Amino acid sequence: MKKITKKCSEVMIKMIRSAIPSDILALKDLCTQLGYEETESEIKQRLHYILNNPDNGFFVYEAQSGCVCGWAHIFGKHFLEGVYAELGGIVVDRAHRRQGIGRQLLEACEHWAVQHGYTELRVRSGGTREKAHQFYRQLGYENTKWQKVFNRRLT
Repeated sequence: MKKITKKCSEVMIKMIRSAIPSDILALKDLCTQLGYEETESEIKQRLHYILNNPDNGFFVYEAQSGCVCGWAHIFGKHFLEGVYAELGGIVVDRAHRRQGIGRQLLEACEHWAVQHGYTELRVRSGGTREKAHQFYRQLGYENTKWQKVFNRRLT
């Protein structure tokens, strides 16, 4: 049987809240919009880890209809050369962009960071995501570095 997810028809009253396990299908759909084809099982396992790790925050934007229209993930990073919070990801449903949802999710992450003692929030954004770069600049974020990312599969 195919599972059907609720689509947001209209964003009226907002509610930013912590994610819960029943959000998994909506989170999967939003990951797909970011370009990541993850399985429901993978999302479930990763969300379980995030929600049970106190150095992570995961917020969703829920419309009055109950539809999850966006999410943002923040986590702490601790290195010898510095400690800061980092945005793990943020996405707003394409039908609801440019309505302030992303800004509100990012503000929730900033609030989480301050509450957890972080004085800096870093955002990494792919080089081709020009609209995202503009969004961050408009909210006062400054581009401080360009880098390449190297991966090696270990399995």
